[in-house]
Amino acid sequence: MAQSQGQGRWLIKLIVLKKVFLALVLLAISFAALFGQSHYAELSDFAQTWGQADRELLSHMAEQGTLLGPTRLIRLAIASAVYSGLILLAAWATWTGRHWGEWLLVGVLALALPLEVIHLLHEPSPRTAIVLGLTVLGMVFTLKQAMRSSRHH
Repeated sequence: MAQSQGQGRWLIKLIVLKKVFLALVLLAISFAALFGQSHYAELSDFAQTWGQADRELLSHMAEQGTLLGPTRLIRLAIASAVYSGLILLAAWATWTGRHWGEWLLVGVLALALPLEVIHLLHEPSPRTAIVLGLTVLGMVFTLKQAMRSSRHH
C-alpha cells in the first residue's frame, strides 16, 4: 500500500510539472496578447517584418492578433493570466502537499475538458485525441488521489 502511495505521489508531481509548463506558456500568451493590444496599430507591420526575417512564429502571432482585434486581445490576455494563476496555485499547493491543492488541480483539469472536447470536434486528429485522453486520465487519477487524501484527513 505504501508503495502505491509513493507511485501515486510521483505521478501527481509529474502532472503538476506538466501543468506548470502549461501555465508558463499561458503567461507568455497573456503577455503577447497584452503587447498586441497595446501595439494593435502596428501588428500588421510587425507581421510583415517578422515574416521577412524568418520569424514565422512571431509573424503568425501578429497576424492572429490582427484577426482578433484589440478588445478580444485584452480578453485573451486577462483570461490567460487568470487561468495561469489558477494552475500555478494548484501546482504549488499540490506539490507542497496541501490537500486543497489536489482538489483545485482536479478543478483546473475539469475546466480544460470542454475546450479540449470542442477542439477535438473541430479539429479531429490523433494529437487532439491524445491530449484529451491525457487530461481525462490526469483528472481521474488526481480525483482518486484527492479522495484518498480526504479519507486520511
